[in-house]
Amino acid sequence: MFEELRKKISGAIKGVIRKEEAEQAKESHLKEELPQRMQEQKREEAAAKEPEKREKREDSKEEISERQEEEQIKENAESAKQSAEPALSVHEGTEQHKDRKEPKKENAKLLKVSIASRIKGAFSSGITLSDKEVADFVDKVKISFLEADVSYDVADALSESLRESLKGMKVSPSSANVEFVEKVRESMLSLLSNGKKGVDLLEFIHAKIKEESIPVKILFLGPNGTGKTTTIAKIAYMLKQNRISALISASDTFRAAAIEQTEYHANKVGVPVVKSKYGADPASVAFDAIAHAKAQGIEVVLIDSAGRQETNKNLISEIQKLVRVTKPDITIFVAESTAGSALAGQIKEFNNVAKIDGIILTKLDCDAKGGNALSIAKETGIPILFLGTGESYDSIVKFDPSFIVDSILPRAS
Repeated sequence: MFEELRKKISGAIKGVIRKEEAEQAKESHLKEELPQRMQEQKREEAAAKEPEKREKREDSKEEISERQEEEQIKENAESAKQSAEPALSVHEGTEQHKDRKEPKKENAKLLKVSIASRIKGAFSSGITLSDKEVADFVDKVKISFLEADVSYDVADALSESLRESLKGMKVSPSSANVEFVEKVRESMLSLLSNGKKGVDLLEFIHAKIKEESIPVKILFLGPNGTGKTTTIAKIAYMLKQNRISALISASDTFRAAAIEQTEYHANKVGVPVVKSKYGADPASVAFDAIAHAKAQGIEVVLIDSAGRQETNKNLISEIQKLVRVTKPDITIFVAESTAGSALAGQIKEFNNVAKIDGIILTKLDCDAKGGNALSIAKETGIPILFLGTGESYDSIVKFDPSFIVDSILPRAS
C-alpha cells in the first residue's frame, strides 16, 4: 500500500542525499590532498628561510673580513680606506636583499591560513543545510504529497512543519538518509497525532454493557462500493472474538442483492440477521432489530444503510429517519481510501445529516497513493477509527498514526 507516495518521498530524500554525498566526496578528496599540501607548504617555508641562512653566513664572513681590515688600517690608512667601500656596498646589498624577501614571508602566512580553513571544513562533524537546499527538498516533498491526493492545506502544513525542522540542520554525511527519513516521518506523525481522538469502540461497548445500557446501536453510513457491508461483518467478527454478542440489521432495502450479501457475511461470521423484503422502510427494519436484541439480550446491533450519494435527497431523508428512530450510540462513515480528494467533501455532507463519530477507511491494501489516510481526519475534523487492510474478516486494524507512517515511509536502516 501507498507505493506511489513512498516512491516519491524516497526519491526526494535520495536527491538531497546525492548532493550531500557529492560534497562529502569533495571533502574526502581534500583530506587525501592535505598531506601533500602540507609537505609543499613546508618546502615553501624552508625556501623562504634559505636567504636568511645565507645572509647569516655572509655576515660571519664579513666580520672576519672587517677585523682583517682594521689591522690593515693600522699598517696603512690609505689601504684601509679603500677596503671600507666594499664593506659599505655589501651592507647596502644586504638591506636590499632583506626587503626583497619580506613578501615571501607574507605569502607563506596567507597560505597557512587558507590551509587551516580547509582543514577545519574537512574535519567538521557535519554539513549545515543551506536555505536553498531545504527549500528545494521541501518543495519536492510537497509536490509528492499533492500528487498522492493529500489536500493542499494538509500538504502545506506538512511542508511548513518539515521546513522548520530542517532549518539550520547539520547533516552527518554517514547517516544523512536516516536523518532525512526521520524528519519526514516526524512531520507526518505530528500531523496525524494532533487530530481529534476517536472513541475506542471496544472500551465504549464494555462500558455500556457494565452499565446494562444495551443494546449498543452502531449505525453505518457510506456510498455503494466502499465495502460497507463487508466492514460491518468485520466489526461483528471482532466483537465475537472479544466475547461480545451482536446482530446485523439488514436495513439496506434499496440495493439489489444487498440483503443476500448481508446474510452471506453474517452466516460466515456466525451472527444473526434481522431482515425484511426489498423496498421496506429501513428505519422499521432497524427498529425490529433493536427490539429483537433487547428480547434476546444481544449486546450490539450493527445497522446497515442504503449506500447512495450524498446528493440524493431520498437517501438524506432516509438517513434522517434512521437516526430519529434508532438514536444510534455511535455513527460510523465507511469510506474507500482510494476515493480521492473529493472524499472529504462527501463526509462533510453526510455529517450535516447525521453526526458522524468516526471513520473507517477501507481498501488500504489497494491504495498506492495514501493521501486520504494522511489528510481525511485533518480535513473533516472527524477521527479515523479503523483501517481495512484486506478481504478477510480479521483484516481490520485500529487506527494508529505509526501504522500509516510506517506504511508510507519505513524507518531507514
